[in-house]
Amino acid sequence: MKKDTFLITGSLGFVGFNLCCYINSLGHEVIGLDIKKNNSNLKKWREKKLNSIGVKIFDVDISDKYQVQDFEDKLLNISLKSIFHLAGLAGVRRSLEIPEKYYDVNLRGTLNILNLAENLKAGSLVFSSTSSVYGGSDVSSKEEDTLRPISPYANSKLLAEKICELHANQKKLNVSILRYFTVYGEAGRTDMSVLKFIDKIFQNKPIVIYGDGNQERDFTYIKDVCEATFLSSKLKDFNILNIGNSNPVKLISIVNIIEKILNKKANIIFEPKNNLDVLKTHANNSKAIKLLNWNPQYDVEKGLLNTINWYKDYSESIGKLS
Repeated sequence: MKKDTFLITGSLGFVGFNLCCYINSLGHEVIGLDIKKNNSNLKKWREKKLNSIGVKIFDVDISDKYQVQDFEDKLLNISLKSIFHLAGLAGVRRSLEIPEKYYDVNLRGTLNILNLAENLKAGSLVFSSTSSVYGGSDVSSKEEDTLRPISPYANSKLLAEKICELHANQKKLNVSILRYFTVYGEAGRTDMSVLKFIDKIFQNKPIVIYGDGNQERDFTYIKDVCEATFLSSKLKDFNILNIGNSNPVKLISIVNIIEKILNKKANIIFEPKNNLDVLKTHANNSKAIKLLNWNPQYDVEKGLLNTINWYKDYSESIGKLS
């Protein structure tokens, strides 16, 4: 099999790290790009793991065009099969506190990476967007639905989508936009419910649920996400795809499954619902299934078991997660 070279921005993040590992396991070369300053314990662990499998991480701030241009000079003799642009600021609530930073990184950074893709003549670019652009609905979200972002984070991602579309049409670049639905799994984000709940329940510490716990999320396991993300790099022209399990689960049910696997009872503190929290997310993933010949393979029970096994194996060596 021919060995291709792929660039992954945000390679020390949750999805970026797992995608690096996934593509590396297929026998391809992977180049990573991320900011290394003030990394958390978990990010340091991710970097060490990637270094151990031969993935080199370059320290670059994507919002700084001069840093990106300097990085570009290092790749002039490398043929990139695809760029997976996963770097950016995430988190709905945090975006209310520093909206200008979200727009700077998620818009300026995306434009810089699009220019990088054009200059290096990359075969394609895959951009990680979010289900938050839909704003929440009682019915499954389709790619052509009216979009109603309700946070600076969601709006910055939607505007970045528009930049990608314009660039794809003007520069004839193959671009796929992936709207991820509540991704969870090994080495996950510590600010999201799944890993936070596992960590707290394992240590017999209280967890906080905003609302009554009946809010539903389309939890999508990281291995399914990595497969879909990699396959999308082979698509031609401009595409928008929902990447979700298409099977919403109540948050309180996630807690119950974690309790069962850990054989521990959660100490739950219920706080008032946050106005930015939607009641339900649900991906209509039929387009991704058709175009990618892909289907999610992991239900939440299997995905949570794998995540908890990873936590038990590595949490002590990683240290404090949050």
